[in-house]
Amino acid sequence: PYPLGTRRLATASHIISVDAAGVISIPPDAPALRTVHGVDPDGGWVELGGSFEVHVMGGCVPGPPRDRALAAGRLAVATELSAATRAMLDLARDHAVNRIQFGKPIASFQAVRHRLADALIAVASAEAAVDAAWLEPSPYTAAMAKAIAGHSARTVARHAQQVLAGMGFTSEHPFHRYFRRILALDELLGSAAELSTKMGSEAIRDRTTPAMPKL
Repeated sequence: PYPLGTRRLATASHIISVDAAGVISIPPDAPALRTVHGVDPDGGWVELGGSFEVHVMGGCVPGPPRDRALAAGRLAVATELSAATRAMLDLARDHAVNRIQFGKPIASFQAVRHRLADALIAVASAEAAVDAAWLEPSPYTAAMAKAIAGHSARTVARHAQQVLAGMGFTSEHPFHRYFRRILALDELLGSAAELSTKMGSEAIRDRTTPAMPKL
């Protein structure tokens, strides 16, 4: 199947697709974009179409095809989760800086700053896990990145919603798109709770601790 993306592919300087075969680089000016209609009409999903040459940049994960495909999918989803998590934090931060209450920005209130700080820690954790999984790809690092990114996304969504308050519940504000997206992505190919439980159970059963990726 042709890769899927959002309308932003039309302005992308580089297009990367991840599958079981590896990481594929696609020239941005070669493919045509076809609109894909899904559950969210405002999602802006498009499909790459037409004939174009691709460049395989190398395999993502060693091992059997099924394990490679699953790990590559988890790593791709973890990467998108990490990006959406950063975007939600940016939305909350911008709102906190510009929203005035009692004559001052709400970003100056200690409770708001604590939420933004906790969200930033979650974002940094997700980005570090994803970066490590790309540097040392394996089924374990991909699963760990997916679990951490899913947990971080839900944490940031909770804090961002509180900072945005009633504004975050409106369809006019873009936050709801990221929120719905991370909920769907977290459940895809194993949720944070499922993967954490699975990795913990395997560690207890085997009485071993997998080698941690080098940052």
